[in-house]
Amino acid sequence: MLENKTTSPSAKKSFQENLIQRLGPDEGRALDVLGEDFFYLVDLLSNELHQKHMQDAPLLGLSEAEFPWELQVFSNQFLRECAQTAQELTTFCHGLRNKLEDLEFSKEFWNILDEAYQHHFYVSDSKDQFLV
Repeated sequence: MLENKTTSPSAKKSFQENLIQRLGPDEGRALDVLGEDFFYLVDLLSNELHQKHMQDAPLLGLSEAEFPWELQVFSNQFLRECAQTAQELTTFCHGLRNKLEDLEFSKEFWNILDEAYQHHFYVSDSKDQFLV
């Protein structure tokens, strides 16, 4: 489904690859109904957050290997909450993927995502550390 899957053992796995590994091939592939745009966006959002906040993993008590998966889970939840209903998720993701090409919209969207990240991963030590 995704074009840029990696085969290198040290490379980060896509969200879909992680789901297949955790759920099994049949259950993981059943999620194909969510659409290519959904999986593309989860990977895009989680990769951007990882690049911006890679130093947050120790503060959150996560290993370097766990942090990308937690960001994928967060991005999945974020996209699902943005859509009005589960039925609208694929349409929403397709529209969002296209809309992110608009520079002004993109800037505002990344600000909203970062704020959601801060809220989701906030820990009391974050004021003095990395998250705020």
